[in-house]
Amino acid sequence: MLVSVVMPSYNHAKYCVQAAQSVLDQSHERLELIVIDDGSKDESVALLREIDDPRLRIVEQENRGAHAAINRGLEMARGDYLAVINSDDIFDPRRIEMCLRQLDADQADLVCSWIRVVDDDGAEKGIKRGWRNMRPGWASASGDEGYWSGDDFALNLLPSNFVSTTSNMLFRRRVFERIGGMRNLRFAHDWDFMLRVAAEFRCCEVPVPLMNYRIHGSNTISSNRTWMLFEVLWVLAVHLPRFHAAPLFAEVSPESIERQVRLFYNSVHVQGCDKLFWVLMTYLGSRRAAGAPETELLDDARLRQAFIDLIEAE
Repeated sequence: MLVSVVMPSYNHAKYCVQAAQSVLDQSHERLELIVIDDGSKDESVALLREIDDPRLRIVEQENRGAHAAINRGLEMARGDYLAVINSDDIFDPRRIEMCLRQLDADQADLVCSWIRVVDDDGAEKGIKRGWRNMRPGWASASGDEGYWSGDDFALNLLPSNFVSTTSNMLFRRRVFERIGGMRNLRFAHDWDFMLRVAAEFRCCEVPVPLMNYRIHGSNTISSNRTWMLFEVLWVLAVHLPRFHAAPLFAEVSPESIERQVRLFYNSVHVQGCDKLFWVLMTYLGSRRAAGAPETELLDDARLRQAFIDLIEAE
């Protein structure tokens, strides 16, 4: 079975060769690696072209953002299974083999794994075991009573993206064909993608750290907190209605309803931007009823900025 791995690359000359080589060194050898260089200004492309492996393809494009680079690679992919690796992360040599095995064992369509968090130099900072640890500070303050105390994969995506990165996803081609690729989000395209997948497909995890997730000063998430907050609110406002049909509050006994309310209360957090969140929920609901796409705010820069300005005003 052919596995296509897409690597968006942008100004990561320090890491990109190691990332690419970690894919080409997989125990599952039937794969292709598609590198989409998103307008790098450093020597990333020259270094990658020194790798001598027929399974590697390199495509250069003007800078359009990580989501666009990933989508172009996914559209080029020929595999029955698709995966992504960011150009500063590293795959364990067994990653693809073990993920494929877990997909079949669980009859699932997308699989992730535990991850090893490392610093700029590759030193281990800890093991993230899915939703069970390394939760956001606000979630840790809620104690053990939250969706993380259970085993529901989809519900555990509501508090935060425990999958953490596009590098931590391997999925069947039919997932991409059904829901499409990443949307025009700078910080939360992976979280939005996971929520869309979990709403329609079975997801599972391998309880072994099978990739190194690198935290360093140039991570995208550290560059613009206000924009990131807007995307967090947008993702929640878009996806929470999808859970209305799920058993969020389906139990009939008062005790069960009370517990479900408490779990939801402890698990879903809008970062102190309550008023703007409800504005977003109302706006999206109204525009959805009018037939507008839910991505309208992402694709209209002026409209998006109007909402971001409201965050700055709070």
